[in-house]
Amino acid sequence: MIFTITLGLFMALTLLMISMEEGGGTLSNFSVSLTLAVALLCQGAGFHASSITVTIIPLLLTALLIWLVAWLTRKLSTSPKAYVAGLLSWVAIMWIFTQNVVVLLEDPVWMVLAKTAIFFTLGFLIGAIPGSSMTKTIGKFITDNVSKRLSDSLKLGLLNAVILILGYLVIGLITVIVWAVTNQSAMVRVFNLANMQTGSRIMTTICTLGWLPNLCLWALSWLFGSGFSIGDLASFSLWHDHALGLPAVPVFAIFPQALSNDTLRLCLMAIPLVCGCLLTLVELFLPRCFAIGAGKPDEAFNVGKTIGQFVYPILSFCLTSGLMAIVMNILFTLSSGALGQHRLAHVGVDTIASSRVVCLPSTLGFSLAWLISVVVIALVFASRMLFDYLRSRNAADAMQGDDNSSADHSITAVSAETTDGIGQTAMDSAAEKP
Repeated sequence: MIFTITLGLFMALTLLMISMEEGGGTLSNFSVSLTLAVALLCQGAGFHASSITVTIIPLLLTALLIWLVAWLTRKLSTSPKAYVAGLLSWVAIMWIFTQNVVVLLEDPVWMVLAKTAIFFTLGFLIGAIPGSSMTKTIGKFITDNVSKRLSDSLKLGLLNAVILILGYLVIGLITVIVWAVTNQSAMVRVFNLANMQTGSRIMTTICTLGWLPNLCLWALSWLFGSGFSIGDLASFSLWHDHALGLPAVPVFAIFPQALSNDTLRLCLMAIPLVCGCLLTLVELFLPRCFAIGAGKPDEAFNVGKTIGQFVYPILSFCLTSGLMAIVMNILFTLSSGALGQHRLAHVGVDTIASSRVVCLPSTLGFSLAWLISVVVIALVFASRMLFDYLRSRNAADAMQGDDNSSADHSITAVSAETTDGIGQTAMDSAAEKP
């Protein structure tokens, strides 16, 4: 109810501002119905009125709604009884919403209620799981039965997925900001064509922020080489931009033009590969992570230990790749929807293609960094073996030189003794002669 009341006050203010500036009838009379429709839309229940159809979920409002449910769960209770009572109350309130909207819902009532139950359950789990006794029991079981190195590797894989997904979303946000700054003049022209005054421009722009995560995901798909489309009317990618007969929606004016620089396109598409590679290299050699190394120079070469230290990173980054594929597919699916029934029946991205351009280069980055680490460690061992060989060879040459020198000295001494003996014999013979 907190979320709905806040949303209702904002919608009433927005409609009042628009009606005051644009003239005509009082739009505030529709604030309650529109608030209920948007509250249901945040939970995946689209609607249509006349020729207008809206099924694109405002992901920012959805995230705020889930966070609010999680926060209330932590503050009130995390017991199963609290979940059942909260779920029944939530579904009942949402049923009341469905009976009081003036727009026509896209889904039957039972499906709308099922969707709202899923979102409530998700928020409750986010609030209840971290501090629950079951989580502590599972953690203790893992600690007692799974090796520390394996559990640390799996935790690191989970953390890597969170880091990369959040990092990519930040990159998408930066891209949207660049679009808005670059194409602000086009947005101003759309406002002028619609004869919108300053207050209406501000309020409609604030309303658009509810779909900001959707725009970030579309920007991410565009940046990494896939692209997005506005039904059959427009499509945008790094290679082409086509727009014909788009509705006069101000946010559509910020969408980008194609890039003509092949080098720039290649650099943008390589971002996930570089991010995955750099993150993996840092964690492979960081002492607090995998700490891969060749050991001390005076240590004996242990084949099992050397090979074993490369196995845990493989498990960790396989987990990261799998989680990223699942989460990005879900996010790209939720970010798209419809704004009409014919030419605007699909607005957003191609889920499979967009997930591929994000996840596949990241996985290739993991593999490339792993191979680099293998090559580096192999070079270290090879250099050590080479130095040991050269050292032993120099030592052998030095010993051989010492033996040859000793032999030369012995031969010289024998020759000298022989010469002295012969000379002494000759002198003795000369002395014996009369």
